[in-house]
Amino acid sequence: MIEVKKTLDTHDYLWCREAALIKVSSGRKALTEVYSEPTDDYTVKSHLLLNGKPIMQDEAPGCPTCCSLLARGCGIENTGCDELKIIRDKINSEYTDLRTGIKNIEPILDLLDDGHYLVADALLYPTDGSDRFFANVKDELSCIRAATDQYYNSEFIEVTKGFPAYLYPTQSNSALNSGRADFYLDKIDKDNAPRAVAYYDCGFICALLDGHHKAYAAAKKGCLLPTLVIIPFSGIGEDRRKQEKYAYFADITLPLHELAGFEAKNERKIKNQAVEFKEYHNDPIPEDDLCLDFYPTVDELTGLYASGAEKLDITAELVLQWIKSTDSNDRERLGCVLRYYAKREPERAYTIARTVVTSVKETVGLTELIRFSYKVIAAHKCDESEQLMINYLIDHDKSGAAWEICNSYW
Repeated sequence: MIEVKKTLDTHDYLWCREAALIKVSSGRKALTEVYSEPTDDYTVKSHLLLNGKPIMQDEAPGCPTCCSLLARGCGIENTGCDELKIIRDKINSEYTDLRTGIKNIEPILDLLDDGHYLVADALLYPTDGSDRFFANVKDELSCIRAATDQYYNSEFIEVTKGFPAYLYPTQSNSALNSGRADFYLDKIDKDNAPRAVAYYDCGFICALLDGHHKAYAAAKKGCLLPTLVIIPFSGIGEDRRKQEKYAYFADITLPLHELAGFEAKNERKIKNQAVEFKEYHNDPIPEDDLCLDFYPTVDELTGLYASGAEKLDITAELVLQWIKSTDSNDRERLGCVLRYYAKREPERAYTIARTVVTSVKETVGLTELIRFSYKVIAAHKCDESEQLMINYLIDHDKSGAAWEICNSYW
């Protein structure tokens, strides 16, 4: 039985458009995680199982800022999961609202173990947090940089707690039909686009349960993938100043006193088992027609958060303030903002880059910022960009930081 306990205020979570807390009772325990006993260095091996077969394999280190090793499983198409077929027509129709979405995927939610979960409507990137299409991960266990629970940023000495952002495949690449993916091309970037379904695994990684063709369409279009993400309970935290305890679901925190019937000791049922890894071969999917340059890497995404700029209105005035600031962190913030928007909002990045190059002189401390700003401008072909390139070549010689960028514009 699936009970929607409450809808959440997700205003502070920019990755999440809507979310609801649900409780699963009498779940079938067919979609579940099993873990090995930790080793002496606290490394834990795990499988995400569906009907007893691994659809994702994981080796997590004891250090929260170290990345996990991930490997794909047997292919979800080989698990005999009729529930995925049952929900397909409903989730492939136009999306209306979260409660209806939860109702539509109830057959999948019934596969979970008993306990509390969040279901979030999120926009995910169809990469694995690098510049690679999410389905083209290596066959063997390999380090995925986005699979770290707390991503450390050395520039700001900050960590960003993991949240749903990137994807990991559960379907074999041979099951992909490019014609089926093309069916979603005109739909996938709309607000009412049919949703994919994913299970939040670790760090910034979600295991894609249904929607590999939708993800392929999103990558061809250079847009994000609308996804209903199932987020399991991950632990308890405490704010000692407020004397308040919280339940964590990825980076979303819920006060325990608001969760009637919540029993922390029963929510995370660690199943210690012998976990053996097996390698499943997949031929890579051609990436020639994919727009992967539009997606930030995990370093670029978390840089925006670590800098504190993710909630700021980046105006020309603020850009000038950062440029003129004597605080080196302000220039680092500007660099983080530029790198992120160069991927997601090129027009906005161009405006910022233009402000940079027309407002400051090239100095040692601004070399990298100047160089990257001209890269952004060079990618934006227009008369104004051309004139900015000409001006730079007139005012500088070959030793200039952006000389090669400007000289190769034509």
